[in-house]
Amino acid sequence: MAELLHACLLLDSSASMSGAPLEALKQGVNLLCGTFITRSKRPVLVALIAYESSIKSQMELADVNGFKIPELEAAGSSGLGKALRQLVEVMPEHSPTLVYIFTDGAPTDDWEVAIVPVKARVQKIVAVGCGPTADLTALKGKVDNIFGMRELTPDLLFETFRALL
Repeated sequence: MAELLHACLLLDSSASMSGAPLEALKQGVNLLCGTFITRSKRPVLVALIAYESSIKSQMELADVNGFKIPELEAAGSSGLGKALRQLVEVMPEHSPTLVYIFTDGAPTDDWEVAIVPVKARVQKIVAVGCGPTADLTALKGKVDNIFGMRELTPDLLFETFRALL
């Protein structure tokens, strides 16, 4: 059996994600999962942490084929640091592991400190800007790739994990 690929999804459900950004997030996650299903030569397991001021939802690693996004309600502030610390606590030691952050930007906590141990344990961190006013400037230099939803295609997503197949 082929070695597994792990993908951890961090989903921003803060108040600023209300409306179009949250819809864009859902479309982006569905596109990512569809790309894993159709293009990965390895079995893919997906985990999820939805966050705002606190962790709102968490799903353990499961086969991407049965993956469903939980109901998300936009509220609170963007606690990316909390989500990253939670990820380090629950993420099994595994290679390869990828992290995808779906957000409109502007994390409100000490995420720069919390991302350091995550970077040490994963092969790549990809940020996806959700919504018409997404601004991921703060994440530049801290993640491997930054994309906006408008430019997101299966080909672009495939490039984020092709080297690991």
